[in-house]
Amino acid sequence: MSRTRLVSLQRLLCVGIACGFIAGAQPILKAAEDERTTLHIVVTDAETGKPINQARLTLQFQEPVSKYKFKRSRMVSYSAKTNPEGHYRFTGIPLGTVRLLVTSERHESYGKDIEIEKDNQKIDVKLKKPQPLL
Repeated sequence: MSRTRLVSLQRLLCVGIACGFIAGAQPILKAAEDERTTLHIVVTDAETGKPINQARLTLQFQEPVSKYKFKRSRMVSYSAKTNPEGHYRFTGIPLGTVRLLVTSERHESYGKDIEIEKDNQKIDVKLKKPQPLL
C-alpha cells in the first residue's frame, strides 16, 4: 500500500470513530437538556383556607432548545382551571423558571416567577380578597 493511501485510510477511520462518539453522546446530551416534570398547583382562599374552584391558571415558560440546533427559544403558554378541590396538574414542564398567573372571581390576581428544580413540585397559591373601595 502506498503511503498516501494509508494516511487516507487512517483519516477516514479517525473521522468514523469521532462520528460514532458524537452520535452516541448526542442522546445523552439531549436527555439532560430536555428534562420534564409534573407541576402540581393548589389554589386556596387566604382567609378561610377553602379550595377555589375554577381558578384560572396560566403557566408561561421559554421552550428549551438544543445547543446543537440553530433555533431561537419560543415562549410557551398553557391555560387551565382548577377542579373543585382547587387542584390542577401541569405535565411535561421543563425544569427551570416558569411564570404562574392565577385569577379568580372575588379575589386578587396572583403572579410569580417560580424556579422548578425537582420532579412533582407542588405550588400552594393563597388568593386574598380584594381591598374594599373607599
